[in-house]
Amino acid sequence: MPFFRKKTPDAEPLPDPEAPQPRRIRRRTVIAGAVGLVGVGAATAGYFTYLAPSGDVSRYAAHLVDDDRDLRAGEVRVTFLGTTTLLVDDGVTQLLFDAFLTDVPLTTALFGDLKTDEGKVDRTLAAVGADRVKAVFVSHSHYDHSLDAAYLTRKTGAVLHGSESTLNVGRGGGVPEERLAPYETGKPLRIGDFTVTVLASKHSPGTVGGDGTPITGPLAQPAKAGDYLEGGSFDFLVEHGGHSLLVKASAGFLPGGLDGVRADALFCGTAGSFGKDAAFREEFHREVVSTVDPKLFVPLHWNDFFTPVTGDLTANMKAVDDVAAAWDYLIARLEERRARFAVLQGYRAVILFGSPDRAA
Repeated sequence: MPFFRKKTPDAEPLPDPEAPQPRRIRRRTVIAGAVGLVGVGAATAGYFTYLAPSGDVSRYAAHLVDDDRDLRAGEVRVTFLGTTTLLVDDGVTQLLFDAFLTDVPLTTALFGDLKTDEGKVDRTLAAVGADRVKAVFVSHSHYDHSLDAAYLTRKTGAVLHGSESTLNVGRGGGVPEERLAPYETGKPLRIGDFTVTVLASKHSPGTVGGDGTPITGPLAQPAKAGDYLEGGSFDFLVEHGGHSLLVKASAGFLPGGLDGVRADALFCGTAGSFGKDAAFREEFHREVVSTVDPKLFVPLHWNDFFTPVTGDLTANMKAVDDVAAAWDYLIARLEERRARFAVLQGYRAVILFGSPDRAA
């Protein structure tokens, strides 16, 4: 049975949590148009970027997927919340991987103070039915992965799992110590019917602040983007009922780090050198994709996270050609192994691990 059922997208705005909540946000396949002028610098600096046809995700309409039906026994729904944030749900227990729902414009990231937009987070949680979150796992502590970790943990009553840097983000945001859990890499952790194993990994090349640079004390908001140091990077093997998915937020790897790891589905960052460097792509494919051997590959970290996350996402405005290069390469290689490449728009979902005797 396929991992997902393909739908035809259209769109509507993120629902107000005070209004009756639909099960999903409708969608559309075509995303295009100018991104606009962004002013940076003292008074006059700025730049203009736009979505060229080569980077417009409408090119990949055949790969856009969503499934809004009710879960059946043994199935797991994964909903994409933008950048690398995922809600994983088996109908009883929900897990969040990464914690970035607040909209942060480029000028704020460069020159301003960052702070969780609690209203946006609340609306997003309501829109996707995130009302049973038991754990939050953060891949690394850059702001586009950890900014909302403290508020999400407090809001949902979950446990925040992370590196010491991520736990310092939690401490700075008022998460009590008993709900902070340091990573023990390689040790399976049971949460409901899920088993999560945290794996040591590596950020994509060009890490700001250097690989592993820690946040050494509680980080309170408001804070600068540069205060959110990487603090080490991690992958997550999520097992459920004899099936598994691997969440890999960054397109980086430790040589041999995934030896012996297999997963039915791979949710993987495709930003940075993956799109820029052909030699790196080949090495990443060998060390990660070929090793894990997924039947389904879902790209992460492709959308422009300097624009508001809604139901219709645009490709990273400074790297549309890199997105296309990464995706075209992956589609070709995955087809060789009879695996599928599936793109999730904002708040869209894919259902995994369906029984073969059920219709798609």
